Amino acid sequence: MGVFMKKNIVQKIGMIMAFSAVTMTVAAATPGTADGVPENGNIRPVDVTPLMREELAEQIAAHTAVIREREAKKAAASVITDKGTHTTQMTLDLPKTVRLALAYNRDLKASRYAVKKAEAAIGEAKAARSITGEYTFSAGRGSAVTAMGTMTGNQYNHELTVSLPLYTGGRIEHGIALAELGKEAAQEDLLKSEQNTKLEAVKGYFSLLAAREVQRVYKEAVANLQAHVQNVKAQYTVGTVAKVDVLHSEVSLAAAKTRAVGADNEAALAEDNLDNILGLPLTTALTLQDHRLPFQAYTLSLQESTQYALTYRPEVLQAALAVQKAATYMALAKADNRPTAGIRFTQAWNDTAFPGTKHKTWSLGGQISYRFYDGGAGKHKISQARQELNIAGEIEQKTRDGVQLQVKQAYLAVRSAAQRVRETQAAVTQAAEGFAISRVRYEAGVGINLDVLDAQLALNQAKINHIQALYDYNVGISSLEQAMGMDVRSGVVRP
Repeated sequence: MGVFMKKNIVQKIGMIMAFSAVTMTVAAATPGTADGVPENGNIRPVDVTPLMREELAEQIAAHTAVIREREAKKAAASVITDKGTHTTQMTLDLPKTVRLALAYNRDLKASRYAVKKAEAAIGEAKAARSITGEYTFSAGRGSAVTAMGTMTGNQYNHELTVSLPLYTGGRIEHGIALAELGKEAAQEDLLKSEQNTKLEAVKGYFSLLAAREVQRVYKEAVANLQAHVQNVKAQYTVGTVAKVDVLHSEVSLAAAKTRAVGADNEAALAEDNLDNILGLPLTTALTLQDHRLPFQAYTLSLQESTQYALTYRPEVLQAALAVQKAATYMALAKADNRPTAGIRFTQAWNDTAFPGTKHKTWSLGGQISYRFYDGGAGKHKISQARQELNIAGEIEQKTRDGVQLQVKQAYLAVRSAAQRVRETQAAVTQAAEGFAISRVRYEAGVGINLDVLDAQLALNQAKINHIQALYDYNVGISSLEQAMGMDVRSGVVRP
């Protein structure tokens, strides 16, 4: 049908061009004027009559409508929203989505292992101040020259040593402090991973909710245009409108169906993305308890949000811990210049025959060690630690400044999105009223078809703008909470 229509259009255009050429030849050959105008002053008739132009326009519009309809069918065939392939069902709300994401996320699991590792490091550091015991066994064969001659034989030795440090100049205590700071830093890493995971889950949830709202917008648009096409056809049947109105309406309907197919695909991809975030099979069909994007007021001020972030934001706390860690390293460097003291008890057994326990000896004593000269290495080590402390202080201040900027940006983004929500809501109301008026005017015969089609497009765009504003507002609040370091489970400000 498409090939035949193309040939028909080409034939029409060819006939027009041929007719135009013949007319021009005849006009040029007409005597009495050099430019082809007859002597009586009459202008030659128009080459292409209005009727032929209208017929050609109708054929082009019909051909375009056929192409659009064919593209819509192809796109519909490629939609990946076949719920028959889903094997499981799950109902979600936002709190449940966050809980599932926190339970599944592998970054969180790695962070929890890091906390356990830091706890083990604390135990290792504390063990340095307790009693240590060591047992050694040795066996060998050798010879010795004595007054009686050369003696050859076996030798078996056992040695048991128990020691206890009494004073280390603060080395052990500072080592424990470093391990504890390491655990606190690991815990802040865990909180940071939780906040990132929550934000990802919130984005996935609201993306799916917004995609499904867009689906409804385009389905409603298709239904409106289908009703409009039926009305236009009815008016064309009784001769009150031109066929061009029917063709233009059908083209708009085909375009709306194509956009609806695209919205279906976007919703399917959003559902798969949320399945992936939650660690669910991609065949899981998700039912959301929410049907509309919420719009709840955010009550904290910018000053309150900033102060909260400077108190609880993991990056701020980690920067402060880094300063404490650098100060502890400097104290540890100073401790290397102090003496150490401890006691040791040794019990030994030896014999020339196995098992070598015939002869026994023991000793108990104390030990004090002090390095009084190291060529200046200790002094330079302290200087390095002091510079590390200065670096950590600068990084902490930079981190605090950066967090304040992030909070302000997130806060202003939320306020801007809230304003857009209110403005787009008013725009939706006005666009819906405009569409209803244009449709009634067209049905009454006092409006034009283009007004109805433009009003439908304006209504679609107004609704989508409103959905986007609501999405930006809700995700913006979650981004602000992440910038503040807010607790991920309660979702409220910590007391």
